[in-house]
Amino acid sequence: MAFSTSVTVLLAIFAIGFVAADLRSDLKDFVALLPRRRIGFIAARYYIFDPKFRQSVEYIRSNDFISTWQKVREAPDFVNIINYLSDYGSGYDITSIVDSLPTRLRAYQLSRTVPVELMLRRDLTTFLQDSIQSLPRARIYSLMSQKVRQDGEFAKLYKALRDKEFKELVQRARHSGEIQAPLKKFKQNFINVDELIQMVFEVISWGPQVA
Repeated sequence: MAFSTSVTVLLAIFAIGFVAADLRSDLKDFVALLPRRRIGFIAARYYIFDPKFRQSVEYIRSNDFISTWQKVREAPDFVNIINYLSDYGSGYDITSIVDSLPTRLRAYQLSRTVPVELMLRRDLTTFLQDSIQSLPRARIYSLMSQKVRQDGEFAKLYKALRDKEFKELVQRARHSGEIQAPLKKFKQNFINVDELIQMVFEVISWGPQVA
């Protein structure tokens, strides 16, 4: 099971002060659409009732996670993904964004309360399915389409993410021999990397087709 901030971080991490002003403004518009309170409740529910999810959270807050993440971060195939997004996305070096991710994950605070209706639904779906279903897909599509038409910094990044080369780079990194040991460590702590990758591409696919 992925950590509780997965959905929020994947859409919000760029909008927290590190990217160029135009792109940061674009991505803040997407952050404003996120039902962060509801996703927080879903995460809290899983933390209360799912020991595997709890183990994932505690692992991400450990020093072991930091050292394992660093091995992934330094793998050449992972570096290629960062370089691709920097060169063909916004033109901005996203290294500082990637390097800040572990700290932001560790600092995330889970809600201490969960609405009754969410407590009763705790065994019907996985956390990621709940989170994805909570996102306003139609509004996200509409905003993506608007930003792509404007052909600004977001459009550059979006086109890079939709490009076949990005998918190939992700798959190459996923199967790189240099990061199999770190990925195995993640899996032992119930962090499913394949699930996260699938979620990323699902959300990206919500947007318009691009040439």
